[in-house]
Amino acid sequence: MPRFAKPRLSPRPIAAAVVFVVFATALVIHLTTRSDDDPAAEPATSSPVSATTSSSPPSSTAPSAPLDPAGYQKLLTAIGASITPAVQQLEQATTPAEVNNASSSLGSAVSSAIQQLDSALPPDAIRSTNRALLSDFTVLYNSSVPKIGSSALTNKLCGGVSAVAELSNDQGIAGLRDTLAKLATADPAHPYHLDPLFPDAHPEPNRSAENGAVLAGAGGGKNSVSIKNVSGTDQAVTFADLSHPVFTVYVKAGATTSASGIADGHYTVYSTGGTDWDASRGRFTRDCSFSKFGVPAAMKDNGYTHTNIDLTVRKIDPRALPSGPFPEQSSIEPLEYPH
Repeated sequence: MPRFAKPRLSPRPIAAAVVFVVFATALVIHLTTRSDDDPAAEPATSSPVSATTSSSPPSSTAPSAPLDPAGYQKLLTAIGASITPAVQQLEQATTPAEVNNASSSLGSAVSSAIQQLDSALPPDAIRSTNRALLSDFTVLYNSSVPKIGSSALTNKLCGGVSAVAELSNDQGIAGLRDTLAKLATADPAHPYHLDPLFPDAHPEPNRSAENGAVLAGAGGGKNSVSIKNVSGTDQAVTFADLSHPVFTVYVKAGATTSASGIADGHYTVYSTGGTDWDASRGRFTRDCSFSKFGVPAAMKDNGYTHTNIDLTVRKIDPRALPSGPFPEQSSIEPLEYPH
């Protein structure tokens, strides 16, 4: 039987393959490496990121030509036109849900600003300030704005007035203010400007009404109510006919009060508590809670006698079931409270 010799591989194809792999690897490295002069790469090393952040803002591809001073000012103006309405939306929010939604809108506007600054090639005199501005907006996106949304989800922030006040004292916003102030002097020949995007730092409001103040429905009848507030926060107690509020009285934390002037009727009694009473909107703007009493209040003045009921307002766990420690009072959603 004939024997066949084992074929021998030529070293040339192997050598050629090795050269090709080395060349391809070098090509990939070259294509994925960016120059230190590329402004789109700078925020990755200079932008601080919150430890609680799980995502990063998107980045863009740098344009081929740098912006002239007029073009860069146009970019700043567009950024202001996007962020300012989002801040106004936040300030006008009246419920935790609205605060959270406005926070999301503000986050989207800040993300858009990051994309625009990241893709811009600014004039040489403004390059370092542009990097600082990009860094500041990245902090807002990763930390400052998400904290507002998180606080709204837990009813810590319930109104835009308090949300904007908290944001105004944020360290990320303080850094942005410093950078915006530098825009005017970064290039003496071209004083750039980006109008203030957020209000100056100011304390959180802490408004309230007088204990026993009748906020709505005074003089409707002779029936009365006595209320003891052991909830730990101020409360506004409302008698409602279906979902229509008829009579509301304010009770300070730890206080007892009586109020009269309730018209005849069968009412459901609600209570909302918290900090910073916004009288114009009938809501608390921080640490808000909402509850309903399970037993209807039947009020009747027959000409000789009238009805007086006693209520005790307690602190209610939002997660507690109606059959919890105080079955006569249970937590409700903010939108269920009559306004």
